[in-house]
Amino acid sequence: MANKADAKRSSKCHALTLSNIGYTPNFKWTVWLGWQMSHITKNITVSFFSIDADQDFFRGFVSSFLASSATSNGSRIFNLRAKKHLIKAHKPIKLASGSAFLITVIRERHTWQIRATRDGNLSGISSNQGIIGDPYFFMVVPEDKLVLGFTSGPNGSIRSVAKTMLEQFKSDRRSTLDLSFVPKTKDYSALQSLPASGEMYLKIDTSSLTDAFDEAPKIIKDIGSSPFFEQNVQLIFKWQFEDSPQSKITKDGVIEVVNFFANQDGCLTLRIKSTDASGQPIRLDFGDAFFNYKTKISTRQTFIEEAASQRILKDALRLFQDSTGLDIK
Repeated sequence: MANKADAKRSSKCHALTLSNIGYTPNFKWTVWLGWQMSHITKNITVSFFSIDADQDFFRGFVSSFLASSATSNGSRIFNLRAKKHLIKAHKPIKLASGSAFLITVIRERHTWQIRATRDGNLSGISSNQGIIGDPYFFMVVPEDKLVLGFTSGPNGSIRSVAKTMLEQFKSDRRSTLDLSFVPKTKDYSALQSLPASGEMYLKIDTSSLTDAFDEAPKIIKDIGSSPFFEQNVQLIFKWQFEDSPQSKITKDGVIEVVNFFANQDGCLTLRIKSTDASGQPIRLDFGDAFFNYKTKISTRQTFIEEAASQRILKDALRLFQDSTGLDIK
């Protein structure tokens, strides 16, 4: 009898154990798997530009910005070079040195986009009188003649879109405005006094640059037209440059290449060799020549939300403060 009772208790215990194993969920695994399926991770690179304009522009910028942000939605749409742009002015934020102005730009990328589903069905995308395009997020700091920004679209277009954005706030249309990447090495300043001849070495990862050539100078568009850019390969270019009518690449062409590629994620190596007036060798490395801020964002959305973009720009500005001693809260 005792053996039967023990066996019965053992059977019950065994059944209870199997029940626990079969129905107790692994909550950590479930949460992790759900997070992986619902979040998208995006790489972000914030670029920094110095604004070359007269003082009247900065005074006019503040007045024009405040007038735009005071409207009901702070945004408007305009056409430029056959592309629609939406520009949206947000409320200014306070800094120790003054104010910073946050601006969102949506640039129409393609007017004939199409939606394709797995079963092979094709359909159009209705914009409902809006814009389907790439978002650009900017912060302007007039007191420091600085603009920083990033995009989830082609990174090579960030400077041209930033210039277009700033020009919308000009009070004097005859005044000139230009943007330059903010250098963090002495090599970039040495580029301006580069001798008239030398050699340039460029190594690029084409997979990171396929869509970045819309706003590029002609010499760079010629590079982008290479059939190799349709493949995910690494290319090496080695050019002799010289300021002469016979040379395909001049000193100005070299400066254009440096300005375009030095801040691109796909630029792996960019070096220049030359000699000075006394025959001494000059070696310049532009592989990491400009200030930038790189981070990642995880989001459930298929786009970067404006609140998240503003946090990224504020963090980038703090990094710039730490690197340059700029007094920013």
